[in-house]
Amino acid sequence: MRFRPMSLAVALTLALLPLNGSALTMGEFASVCDSYKGECSSNPFLQAYVGGALDLIAMLDEETDYLDEVYCEEPSDLFDVPEIIRYMMSNRDSYLDRNAMLLLIRYLEEMGGCRPG
Repeated sequence: MRFRPMSLAVALTLALLPLNGSALTMGEFASVCDSYKGECSSNPFLQAYVGGALDLIAMLDEETDYLDEVYCEEPSDLFDVPEIIRYMMSNRDSYLDRNAMLLLIRYLEEMGGCRPG
């Protein structure tokens, strides 16, 4: 089996992560981002991590009313993975020891269009 460069990059990134299965802290997320050669928002591991969370959020939104107050924009406009990663990195300092996905929720709350601008 031949590895594609993208697959190798993802495998190497996964090797840097803790093996205990717990969620990434923002500090760990930032470490993966900072170690990536190139634009962090194009890191395939981080894109998959954020994309998976967005998939879960979209599924929850279809099944419940829970997220009605979190975002009001169309998901296709709001769920911009590279933009979310850039937002998370620019707001990381106060979240370093907390679950990285808290910043994803903060992004949705701030950019989701539910609050008057």
